[in-house]
Amino acid sequence: MGLVQTLLSIGSLNAAALAVAALLFAVAFYRLHLHPLSHIPGPWFAAVSSVWMHAICYFGVEGHVLLDYHRKYKTAVLRIGPDSVSIADGEALHQVYVAGGGLPKDARYSNFRVEGHDTIFSAVDQNYRDRRAKAVLPLFAPSRIQSAYETDGVMEPLVAKFVAQLQEARAKPDAKIDVLDLCSRLSIDILTAYLFGCVYGGLDEPRRRPQDKLSATPFVLTIVALSRFSLLSNRLFTLLFSVLFHHRMRSDPELAPSLQAVSRFAESVVDGPSSKADTYQSRLRDAGIDREETLVQCKAVMFAGADSTAVVLATILFHLVQNPQVRERARAEASTAADPQSLPYLRAIVREGLRVAMANPARLTRLVPTGGLRLADGTYLPAGTKVGAAAYVLHHDPAVYPDPFVFRPERWLAAGQASTDAQARNAFAFGLGPRACLGRNLANHQLHAVVKAVLASGVLEGARTCTDRIRLIEWFNAEIKGHELEIAW
Repeated sequence: MGLVQTLLSIGSLNAAALAVAALLFAVAFYRLHLHPLSHIPGPWFAAVSSVWMHAICYFGVEGHVLLDYHRKYKTAVLRIGPDSVSIADGEALHQVYVAGGGLPKDARYSNFRVEGHDTIFSAVDQNYRDRRAKAVLPLFAPSRIQSAYETDGVMEPLVAKFVAQLQEARAKPDAKIDVLDLCSRLSIDILTAYLFGCVYGGLDEPRRRPQDKLSATPFVLTIVALSRFSLLSNRLFTLLFSVLFHHRMRSDPELAPSLQAVSRFAESVVDGPSSKADTYQSRLRDAGIDREETLVQCKAVMFAGADSTAVVLATILFHLVQNPQVRERARAEASTAADPQSLPYLRAIVREGLRVAMANPARLTRLVPTGGLRLADGTYLPAGTKVGAAAYVLHHDPAVYPDPFVFRPERWLAAGQASTDAQARNAFAFGLGPRACLGRNLANHQLHAVVKAVLASGVLEGARTCTDRIRLIEWFNAEIKGHELEIAW
């Protein structure tokens, strides 16, 4: 009797295993051959399961892996998941991100909430986002930013302090500095001084040891690192975030003080005298946003604006050190009193820096609504498809940017109308459309002003980089490996 029961049990297990295998085979067959996206080229394993996409996102290699597969399959529309595609066509960007206000964000963005609140960036609900974005948008007008730099004395003293600290580092016996950390200090100071009317004080924080970094950096790096899980469902992401965040709190002694420093500053911004001026926080409060959410929105813009601009600025300085011929050509132009953004070669340097730095190198995903979407090349995407373009893929297209891994500002100087149009079409550093980065004008102004001041000072003469190239982690927000980029003299 016992033997019979054992055989029946084994038979039941085998039957269950066969049923599961048959089900998995049926799902795989449907996704490969019958699914509405089955006509789109891509690796078969990506069509069968999203595990591959989660893996390359986790390991921070999404951009260059997708670039390789776009080239392998010779396609501008690549299937990268059962319901996901990557686009590498600059002409299709308008349809996805601009036309009609752009396609809606998918549920992934809920994973970018801060302390349980949606931010201007993470909000999927367009009305929720518009109310907050419209309140602060006037602060990002180019004329207002220009005035703050030239007339109001908000930013220029900080840029001068930044250049002075480079000069001080050059004069020391060891003559070495981490330009990424210095750029992080400057960026957070400029952003907070301009938007909040109150300077964070990154440039004034002591650096007693070479490893002493900006106090906000552990806070920033934690958010950047956890974005590797952003493709997970919100419920699973929230659970994993809680576990990993608490583990990081125990393993990184600098994280808790960093969070406290950022929180204290945000509270001083929201509750202090600057909250009564025409500032980011006052505009949010005037729009009816409560104190707790205003705190969160301020922390979110500190993270989003300061870190991304710092990565781009540090990347530009790195390449200026490595390319003395570029530096020499730009220095004469930078010595003039002209508006930095009116100088053609300086403009080209910044545009090339934005191309190679890619503050957001991975896909900015959107959701195809009811009715589907037909792309410019005729490809049809059914409703529910997650579609997105990655700056890494667009910015390294050799048909648009010959020798795409070479820092070459000259490519942006009147190379012919067709070439110039294609380069502009593929430029995706700030996203596109009404959901594009709110702070792009502030970032652009900072990059031009700082690079001009550094070039004019001559402080990079005789400098060398301490590594041969920048090694980028291609998470949702770009991260330079080791969060360090040293130059020496």
